[in-house]
Amino acid sequence: MPDRHVLFLDANHLTAYQVRGNVLLAGGTFSPDEVGLEAFGEYVAQHRAGVFMLLADVAEEGFHLENIPRSSGRDRAALIKRKLAQYFYGTPLAMAISQGRLKEGRRDERLLLLALTRPQHFEPWLGILDAAGIALAGVYSLPQTLTCLLPKEVPPRLLIVTLTRGGLRQTFFVNGQLHFSRLTALATGTAEESASATLLEAVKMHQYLVGQRLIERGQALPTRVLVHPDQIAVMRERCRDAAELKFDFIDLLAEAKRAGLRTPLADSHAEMLFCHSLVKKTPAGQFVAATERQFYRLWQLRLFLKSASGLILAGALLFAAKQGLDILQAHNAIEQIEQQTRLDQRRYDSALLTLPKIPLSTDNLLALVNRYEALLQRSSGPAPLLIQLSQSLDAFPDIAIERIEWGIVEQLPATPQTAPNQLPLSPGMAGGPYAQTRVEARLPPRMAGDQRGQLARVADFAQHLGATPNTLVAIMQQPVDTQSGQTLKSGDEKRAVEAPRFSFRLTRKL
Repeated sequence: MPDRHVLFLDANHLTAYQVRGNVLLAGGTFSPDEVGLEAFGEYVAQHRAGVFMLLADVAEEGFHLENIPRSSGRDRAALIKRKLAQYFYGTPLAMAISQGRLKEGRRDERLLLLALTRPQHFEPWLGILDAAGIALAGVYSLPQTLTCLLPKEVPPRLLIVTLTRGGLRQTFFVNGQLHFSRLTALATGTAEESASATLLEAVKMHQYLVGQRLIERGQALPTRVLVHPDQIAVMRERCRDAAELKFDFIDLLAEAKRAGLRTPLADSHAEMLFCHSLVKKTPAGQFVAATERQFYRLWQLRLFLKSASGLILAGALLFAAKQGLDILQAHNAIEQIEQQTRLDQRRYDSALLTLPKIPLSTDNLLALVNRYEALLQRSSGPAPLLIQLSQSLDAFPDIAIERIEWGIVEQLPATPQTAPNQLPLSPGMAGGPYAQTRVEARLPPRMAGDQRGQLARVADFAQHLGATPNTLVAIMQQPVDTQSGQTLKSGDEKRAVEAPRFSFRLTRKL
């Protein structure tokens, strides 16, 4: 985190505080003369990398309540700018705080317009900060930090009295929202003077509020006074409750402890508490224009880029760590597999040593195993082929077998030109051996005169026979000569009846 500095500016001096967690370290008090401004420039030059905030406690302040029509975006910004120029002409240190919308009528937005009406008091200090390129977070007014002193149950009308080095400040709240504030300078700042001024200014404030019809005549005004516990007795003696005023004294040290401030406070001057509250709970609005906060915007951009790069670096480191862990786990797994492989190899070698010695080389043993597998393939013989043939004969009982010749071949025989009706070769038929049979068969004598029926019957029989996988059927001789030079006859001629004969070759992969 960068160094943070709070500059507390009153009517006569500027005090610099350096923030260290919950402790404020005084960096020096500077007067508005040439010597003080030069010393302040040296202080700023020593802390150019820090972020500065300026808290003003001056009497030259302006407050005005204004209702504006419902708007947003650029229209709202332009309307607010016009209102600020109308009421606080001549000072660039002005802003507006939204206090919600009215519940009646057009539901206009209610704004509290604030301004520091003497910009000449700020120009020397702001000029030094700008010339040094300091990241100025903003300029704030002390009443903006007093919301930390509001009780849990806020009365409709409340007056808070605080004491700082700049004087006695009375701040008026309506329903928990800032209404206006005024500062009264003190001559000596002693406890007795502060107590007398508190009573006097509270009475004046009550009269003013009655005149402005902000409270009813005769209505008591709750007044909370922030005071050091050593001076509460003096305050109670001078500030007694009356019909118009009801005093409630707040322990300054207790409030500082509740806010987390660890810097000791010696008297009722509470500017250090307000500086601490400004850092811990920075108000949303501030007085400096955005164009004069360019160095702060650059600081925010640098902080964002550094944070983003830090997150990216952290993510890359985590990813690299995960990858390294995965690689380590993979190496461990590989090592375990290698160890298991070596163990299995030793077991295999040991098992081989227990086997009887075979007087054959590895190549000869492999050739012997291949021959054995080939013999196993041939062991089935023609039985599967004959079973297949018998199943087809059962489906075609009118076809009779006259002769069967079978054998085992390593390659498929070439199809002769006399057998063009061979069924297509399936992929499973690649590679032998094959069981092969040549069959001579005959059709029933009743089909002797029906040549077309003979051809159709043989084709159906061949298709049924070749439906079994890894089977090849080739018709070697048709019952009818189908050469182009011959003519198919209807069979009306008078001749002896003879059963038509045909032959085919059946091949099946073993």
